Amino acid sequence: MIRFIAALAFAVLAPAGAALAQEAEAPADSAALVHAPPIVVTANRAPTAAARVASSVTVVNREQIERRQLATVLEVLRGVPGAAIVQNGGPGGVASAFLRGAGADHALVLVDGVEVNDAGSPTNAADLAHLLTAGVERIEVLRGPQSTLYGSSAMGGVIQIFTLGADGGPARGSVHAEAGSFGTTHLSASASGGTARLAAAASIASQHTDGISAAPADLGNRERDEHRSTAGSARLVWRGERVEAGAAVRGVDAANGIDQGTPTGDDPNYDSDAREVSGRAWVALASAGGAWRQTIAVTLARLEREARDEPDPARPADRSLATSEGTRKGAQWIHEIALVGRLLAGAEIEQEAASSAFSSEGAFGPFESRFPEESARTASVFLHHESERGPLVVGLGARLDDHDRFGTHATFRVTPVLALGPATRLKATLGTGFKAPTLFQLFDPEFGDSHLDPETSRGWDAGVEQDLAGGRVRLGATVFAAEFEDLVGFEFPDGYRNVSAASARGMEASASVLAGSAVRLRADYTFTDAEDESQGTPDSGLPLLRRSRHQAGVALEFAPSPRMDVGVEVRYVGERDDKDFGAFPAERVTLDAYAVARVTASAEVARGVRVIARLENAFDEEYREVFGFGTPGRAVHVGVRAAF
Repeated sequence: MIRFIAALAFAVLAPAGAALAQEAEAPADSAALVHAPPIVVTANRAPTAAARVASSVTVVNREQIERRQLATVLEVLRGVPGAAIVQNGGPGGVASAFLRGAGADHALVLVDGVEVNDAGSPTNAADLAHLLTAGVERIEVLRGPQSTLYGSSAMGGVIQIFTLGADGGPARGSVHAEAGSFGTTHLSASASGGTARLAAAASIASQHTDGISAAPADLGNRERDEHRSTAGSARLVWRGERVEAGAAVRGVDAANGIDQGTPTGDDPNYDSDAREVSGRAWVALASAGGAWRQTIAVTLARLEREARDEPDPARPADRSLATSEGTRKGAQWIHEIALVGRLLAGAEIEQEAASSAFSSEGAFGPFESRFPEESARTASVFLHHESERGPLVVGLGARLDDHDRFGTHATFRVTPVLALGPATRLKATLGTGFKAPTLFQLFDPEFGDSHLDPETSRGWDAGVEQDLAGGRVRLGATVFAAEFEDLVGFEFPDGYRNVSAASARGMEASASVLAGSAVRLRADYTFTDAEDESQGTPDSGLPLLRRSRHQAGVALEFAPSPRMDVGVEVRYVGERDDKDFGAFPAERVTLDAYAVARVTASAEVARGVRVIARLENAFDEEYREVFGFGTPGRAVHVGVRAAF
């Protein structure tokens, strides 16, 4: 089956001549596909037509999320070219994104412009496990080094989630309910409305599942690890003639069972909790007839985690408790000026703080470790100018970050786009990135080093995009390469040091074909060669962990009638290396390639009311994303969605 799926992906892509590094998926109707290219915000930190964007960016909007029945942000990201997604077990297990071979801590994750990477974790990586798509208006995934606009942690790219907007107009809303295998339920509701002056939007969602064993079931692990999460968001906006003021907040409360992370790691009372809140308030002023817009904003993000393991018959003497807290507070002053070309200028400041503790009791006696609260401040200024000369659009950007622990660091970015007629675009980017050492790496009492330098990267990409048949066929390809230096690694017994280096190079390709108004075919392929370039280490010259060299996807969407649609998607992930951390020293292992298929269908049974059905892992494929953790088997979900 895996070979068949891989061959099918190649057969679809090859005639397209290694097609589009899919920048932005257009809506399904042909008029929108031809005449209304999507607007991208993340690429330039301001609304920009996708045709002017040099970076590879995928946009998944609300209509696509509902049509493809993607219940979580993680499911959305699995279908993005250049993104490798891994999760420790089933729903609720720690989930990470590797963009173009970069580390999981090199992907900056934003919700409505607020960074939600975990300041309390040792690596600052974002955990994507609890992000639901209910109340999400669209998701943008920007690939390549983006530190010039976004600062630290954006060396591999940026994932930005936009919640439901408050645009005014008559009140409208939706409700969604579904149930399925493993005792799973999804419930959500959203509403928005208002006047031209004052508008509001809100959403609430919950997910519950009895789950699967986080440890692999085929090795005898049978205890299910339950997961539940509740998420809510709200937005309020007031608009005057030249002034806009608003606030957006979001909260998540999640709990799930976990296991020991070994092949036979069933643990019936090992549980974790996560509580997250983030928000942004802003005031925007338009001047010079709208040619100058300045925005002052303040942001807050706080994440609390707790993991508890109580004694059980298999481990009667074991008990542990791990807690962490991370907080980010920030302020930004951003100027968008459209007088001579287009200029984006900004100044921002961020204060991050973190603390954690761990204690355990067991056969080897009690152990306790505490990381008292520490903080760091980063002040930044940046410029990005975009000029147009006929068919050529060139962006130039620079940024200076001042970190109160390691000093200053500068980054730059160049982004040319050349239009060869209305249907062909050549694009390229060249830029640098950096990531500040985390608070844990700097100040941990046992292993930290306050003299760590920032991690750095430099990368480029170049691609071509082509529309055919009046915009019904979209093709293209992008090649990319990046070098990572001064990566922070852990060396026992010395602790954290700037000792690692890595490289990544590859190609992203995709194609989208709209056949009439009833059939749409999408396909993508990503090749990634990511290697450890560290000197004098056992892993030197070997592939980076959990990055597959080959990923591919094929999707067919079919509407047999105006009231019904059917979709089939297949994702293929090739072999990749991982490590068995249950052995000492940890042993390198190879995870098998796999292909997972999903089938969706929906039918409108009354005006605004649709019945939906979904078959996940249709072939009941047994596979691993992380060594020592299980994955869900075949699952069926049915439900109803109503809009009013």
